[in-house]
Amino acid sequence: MKKSALLFVLFATIAWAQSERAATTPAPVVSPEILPDQRVVFRLRAPNVEEVTIAGDFWLEQRRVEKLVKDEDGVWSITVGPLFPDLYSYFFLVDGMPIPDPANGAIKPGIRTTQSMFTVPGEQTALLEARPVPHGEVRIVHHQSSVLDRVMRMHIYFPPGYEESQARYPAMYLLHGGGDDDGGWVDIGRAHLILDNLIAQGRARPMVVVMPSIWALPPPVPTERREANNALFVKYLAQDVIPYVEESYRVLAASESRALGGLSYPNILPDTWLPNVEKFDHIGFTSNGLRADRIAYYEEQFPGVLDDPDNVKRVKVYVGDGVNAMTFTSAKYLAEDLERRGYDTTFTMTQGIHGWPWFRRYFAEFAQLVFR
Repeated sequence: MKKSALLFVLFATIAWAQSERAATTPAPVVSPEILPDQRVVFRLRAPNVEEVTIAGDFWLEQRRVEKLVKDEDGVWSITVGPLFPDLYSYFFLVDGMPIPDPANGAIKPGIRTTQSMFTVPGEQTALLEARPVPHGEVRIVHHQSSVLDRVMRMHIYFPPGYEESQARYPAMYLLHGGGDDDGGWVDIGRAHLILDNLIAQGRARPMVVVMPSIWALPPPVPTERREANNALFVKYLAQDVIPYVEESYRVLAASESRALGGLSYPNILPDTWLPNVEKFDHIGFTSNGLRADRIAYYEEQFPGVLDDPDNVKRVKVYVGDGVNAMTFTSAKYLAEDLERRGYDTTFTMTQGIHGWPWFRRYFAEFAQLVFR
């Protein structure tokens, strides 16, 4: 057989194999699909499983889970919404096993469950987007902790113009939650973009935001070790983080120029605030609070601190939470208790759950109130 004939047979065979493969390979699954009416379709190809459900922070019911329906091709699907424009996270449970959406490359990292992310676009997401405004910088900083005797990591946001300026800036110390690490307020919280946009609009003062890891003990921390983790973190923040930041960067070292806020892995925010109350003039509770028994505990541990006239006059408190959050009762109780004691207290109540779409809103409000 001539060489040209052999080549023809070879190419014909390859073309046939490719066409056969194309005929037997399923089309890629599109998930999530954002529809024009703001409904969202989620899909997962899993022909050999018994049940697929989905959990996400786009519902107004805490821990809501819904079943997907399987079609004849083994593709499971569900349509939700319409959803309010925002950035959301979700994951599938495949026969009870949590997995991110394999068709979605946008990942929300976490220390327990890796989830997927998507955005429903709209005017309401403007604060979360990289818009044509001056932008700050987020640095990943590693430093040696004398308290913990190991290298720790934190994310630090520097506002637009920091490098060019010789000015000193106020500093917010922003804590992540129990499911995240020190990158949480950047990866899913979008704190840097929120501040870029608020500063550009004149709605927030330029500030440095320090996002340390709350994990003084390696995560995930067992329930019985939470108090130990918190006690170590308090020392780490006061003895390592704040001195490191104030020695290394141009930040103002006075209580009126420091804020403490964010999420509260159980009690870590008040655990940190009360023994260091003289260090912060601003405290922000983002979808968390305290019940009467825990406040009584602090009154015993730190006698007179909560009712000290100087603290009451000086410290400004922000509390934000949603009526559908499992933390709402404690958030409302804390806001009412501190207001009764005479603190300048702002309480924002929404219809939200304990989830990132709402955490971001409370952070944006807190950022506009501090250092004024």
